[in-house]
Amino acid sequence: MEMKLPRGHYCGQVIKSREVAGFTMTETAYPPGARLPKHSHERGYICFVRQGGYVETYGRKTRSCKALTLAFHPADETHSETFQDQEARSFNIEIGPLWTERVREHSRILESPSEFQGGTLASLAMKLYREFHSRDELSDLAIEGLMLEFIAEASRRASKGPESEVPRWLGEAEELIRERFSESLSVARIADSVGVHPVYLASVFRKHHHCTIGDYTRRLRVEFACREMSRSETPLVDIALAAGFAHQSHFSRIFKSLTGMTPSEYKAGVRG
Repeated sequence: MEMKLPRGHYCGQVIKSREVAGFTMTETAYPPGARLPKHSHERGYICFVRQGGYVETYGRKTRSCKALTLAFHPADETHSETFQDQEARSFNIEIGPLWTERVREHSRILESPSEFQGGTLASLAMKLYREFHSRDELSDLAIEGLMLEFIAEASRRASKGPESEVPRWLGEAEELIRERFSESLSVARIADSVGVHPVYLASVFRKHHHCTIGDYTRRLRVEFACREMSRSETPLVDIALAAGFAHQSHFSRIFKSLTGMTPSEYKAGVRG
C-alpha cells in the first residue's frame, strides 16, 4: 500500500527539523543504494539535493537529481527514488496551507512538478540552509524573506517561454560555457564561436538568464566546487584552481557571495 507521509516525515533519516512562519524545514540523509517505495506527502515541498544523487520516478516520468538540483513536489504527488552509490542528503521545505493559498494568488508554480538545476535558486537554497542552522534572533525573518525571493524566482523561471523560442545559437553558447567554464572565455570569443556580434550575445543572454555571462560562469564554477566538496577530500585550493579561479581567496569571496557561506563552512556541512 502506498504511504502518505504527514508534515515533517520522510522515508530517509531525519537529521534536523525546524518550523518557521508556516514552512517546515527538514534535513534528511539516505544511505548508498537506498530504494524508496512509492509514497506521497501531505504537503507540497521543495527538495534541494545537497549531496549525492538519485533517479526519481513520478507518475509516468523520471528525472535525475544530483547535487544542487531543486525539485518541487506538489501535495499528494506519488513518487519513488533509487539512490546512487554514495550517501545523499537533502534539504526539504514544506509549504503550509496559508502560504500555498497566498502563492496561488500570483503564480501557478505550486500546482505541478518542476525542477531546476543550480543558478540563483541553488544560491538562495544554500542561504536558506545556512539560516536553517542559525539560531539568532533574525534567522526566522531571514528565512521568510528568502522564501519569498525563492518562490518569486522559481515562478519567473517556470513562466519562461518554451525552449523552441530560444535561439539555437544561444543554446550553443550556453553549451560552450558549460563545457569550458573553468577557462578564461571572453564574450567576443564566445560570440565568434556561435556567429553573432558580442553586444547582441550579451544582450540576449541577459534577457534569457537575468544575469551576465560572467555571473553565469561564476555560478557554474561554484556549482562544480560544491559537487567536488561533497564527493571528495580534494583540498580547497585544488578545487578552486580546477574550477577556474586564479587563487583561493577569490574563490572564497565569490563562493560566499553566492551561497552565504564560506567553502569551509559548506564542506563541513556536507561532511557533517
